Amino acid sequence: MENAEAAIVLTFWIANIGRILAYMPQIVAICRAKGRSEPVSCATWLLFFVSSLASALYAGVVATHTVMMLVFAANAACCAAIVGLLCWKRTVRPASLARRD
Repeated sequence: MENAEAAIVLTFWIANIGRILAYMPQIVAICRAKGRSEPVSCATWLLFFVSSLASALYAGVVATHTVMMLVFAANAACCAAIVGLLCWKRTVRPASLARRD
């Protein structure tokens, strides 16, 4: 049973490190995009954020597993960064660009 448990833990770590790294190209693409980044769904990323946040809270409060909670919290933070960038690109930035024209 120990080998199976170790394999599951290792898979969890690898998958979530990969997941956190996978957010970076999306963040960079949003930052580099001209305009409002409309092809990126804010609702989808907001749902990913809420799901990751709920997972972090479950891991911390119900499962009392601090490391797992921190992994899910890191996922939630990356999703929140994407949502924040999208909101900025779609509200604050278009107004400031319009003043320059």
